[in-house]
Amino acid sequence: MKRIFSCLALFVLFGTSYELSAQKVLDKGSIKMEVTNVSAEDPQMAMGLEMMKGSQTEVFFKNEQYVTHMDMMGGMVKMQIHVEKEKNMMNMLFDMMGNKTWIESKLDDAQTPQQKEIASKSKIEYDKSNTKDILGYKCYKMTVTNPEMEGMTVTAYVTEDIKTKANLIQGFQSLEFSGYTMEFTVGNPQFSMTYTAVEIKDSVEDSKFTYDTKGYKKMTMEEFQKSMAGMGGGFGF
Repeated sequence: MKRIFSCLALFVLFGTSYELSAQKVLDKGSIKMEVTNVSAEDPQMAMGLEMMKGSQTEVFFKNEQYVTHMDMMGGMVKMQIHVEKEKNMMNMLFDMMGNKTWIESKLDDAQTPQQKEIASKSKIEYDKSNTKDILGYKCYKMTVTNPEMEGMTVTAYVTEDIKTKANLIQGFQSLEFSGYTMEFTVGNPQFSMTYTAVEIKDSVEDSKFTYDTKGYKKMTMEEFQKSMAGMGGGFGF
């Protein structure tokens, strides 16, 4: 069970259709990401990762705001993360099997000092000669490594034509990339998980940027991180 919750933490923190017929620069809209591939050597971890396959995350963005909606483990776990970069604020609504938690935090406080230190040592490399077309967007390769996370590598394809600071890569949320990650794989010799953009829309309703905290128990980010660590995994936002 602990390994399953570890996989859940990786997910949160870490037949195609689309509505745009040609590449265009987007400064508002929505992107649907999906876990398209998973693998693990350990049988228990493999079972937990398989539960994540097909799980989707939607990103809604405009101006300096972005919202992520996550639906995991067949709807057993749902999460909304609302970020306002200009105000340095984040609100997260977490619903795990009816246990609802609301976390309000400054963006600067959303990561632990250890997570910030790890992020500061990250190395980002781009290879613009290695390209891939994803949903009509030309993307180029990005690789992220960190000496503090031995064996862990992020391999991604980014596009500069989608203008949002949204970053879904668990443990690296404080990093800013040259473009939006249309596909990324997080992995080490023991496991890997791949997210891929499967749908893009060039419009977004204002209602996506509002939220209702009724029925949610308010916690600090520190309290929430401790509660998740007790389940065998931590979140780094």
